[in-house]
Amino acid sequence: MAKDDKTKRTTLGADINTSSAIGAYQDALNAQRNIRSNWDTASDISSDVMGGIQEHRAAVRLDEENKLKNLEAHKNQFANNVAKITENSGSLGEEYYGIATEQAKLLQEEYMNAVRLGDKEAQTKIKMKLQGFSTGVGSLKESLTIAAELQNDGLLSNGRTAEEIKIADICTNPANAIYQDGEWFFKDPDTGQMYTTEDLDKSLGQIDEVTSKAYLDYEHSQTEKGKNFINGDGGNKFDYDRAKVNIGDKFIKEDNIMSIMHDDFRRSGISHSFRQDLEGYLNDLGDDMWKTFNIDIDKDGVVDPEDKKAIVDAVTNKNSKHGFDFEVSKDIVAGYLAMHAEEKFYGEYEGMSLADRKNLTPDPDETEKEFIKRGGIVGLVNFGTGKFDESTGEFERKKKKKY
Repeated sequence: MAKDDKTKRTTLGADINTSSAIGAYQDALNAQRNIRSNWDTASDISSDVMGGIQEHRAAVRLDEENKLKNLEAHKNQFANNVAKITENSGSLGEEYYGIATEQAKLLQEEYMNAVRLGDKEAQTKIKMKLQGFSTGVGSLKESLTIAAELQNDGLLSNGRTAEEIKIADICTNPANAIYQDGEWFFKDPDTGQMYTTEDLDKSLGQIDEVTSKAYLDYEHSQTEKGKNFINGDGGNKFDYDRAKVNIGDKFIKEDNIMSIMHDDFRRSGISHSFRQDLEGYLNDLGDDMWKTFNIDIDKDGVVDPEDKKAIVDAVTNKNSKHGFDFEVSKDIVAGYLAMHAEEKFYGEYEGMSLADRKNLTPDPDETEKEFIKRGGIVGLVNFGTGKFDESTGEFERKKKKKY
């Protein structure tokens, strides 16, 4: 496909250019992983290589299955941890209490020894440690309480990464708690990696309710603007490119893009989140289109579901091994939201796509009302108040009555 070929097709419910959406992250992926641009069909690969491919694909599937099992295990354990935190009603459980009591006793013994020795400097330092210990306990209680509240209230984002979900599990499980050098740590029992309460706080990504509401207000405002334009009462047509830029700049940030992509951002149901719609769109693309893209993420010579999953992962997972580029994902999401805003602007007409409606022209002597009734958009035709005149390309203007 030539570089300047901008083949149009429907994606996620709207007409876009390949260069502006799929092409955008295709280029990014190609640049990052040096994917071969002229990959032919699997029939050109020897049987020995094909055998290796099958082994590779089986290994990939097994790896994905194991990751999903581990992720599910962390989710379930986190839910159990939260249940215990909730049961304790904001107090640290017996496990934490035991650690805290032991540390407090050690510090008190140190202080009493300093008193006996008359070491004022040591006494001051130990007092500061005791104060820090008390503050650390309070901070830990607060972090655990917040984690429980967010989970119980359903406010945790679906866009949290597998790593964040694991950290939330590890840091809310008292079996992993350690008090060391004046700070609480949580040890991953599998890797020995140490996490802090700050890591726990960062792992609790929330649904961005505020931005969701602000965007929906913007989207709904397009409905009223569009009514006037459709009826020929003035106003400008929807400027998709400008809307896309405005949406990207106003609503999409690095700290909320995961929520926008994975949560019910538009209040249309979680099954219609951006991620689900993107996945559905890619699955619906024909094999010929995939061959045109020359996308072979796992380099096995075959365009298959693994490649499609890799693209979805690259666009929607900030920790993707396939490479995540915020600006690329932002551009795609902004286009997706602009598409929906445009749909609100022009409204829905059963049995006709927006693209067809925008290309619809009035019949000779058809009135504006008749044109609108069959899906027409008067604002895309010259305005008027009478019947459509094919010779002038305008709706005639009725003369005002003289009194």
